[in-house]
Amino acid sequence: MPEESPLTRETFLHLAREAGLDVDSPHMEELYPYVREVLAGFEVLKGLDVTDAEPPLAFIPPQE
Repeated sequence: MPEESPLTRETFLHLAREAGLDVDSPHMEELYPYVREVLAGFEVLKGLDVTDAEPPLAFIPPQE
C-alpha cells in the first residue's frame, strides 16, 4: 500500500481555489480523500528504475 499523501486539506483547498473550483461545494469533502489517494499512488512511481527503458513507440503528429 502506498504511503499516505502529504497533501493537507488547507493545501488542497488552496490549489482548488487557484484552479477556479468552488471550495465551498460539498463535493470538496468527497474529492479531497480521492486526490490524496491518487497522489499517494504516484509515490510508487518514484521507486521505479527506468534508466535503460526506452518507449515502445513515439507519437509523431502528422505534418501538414
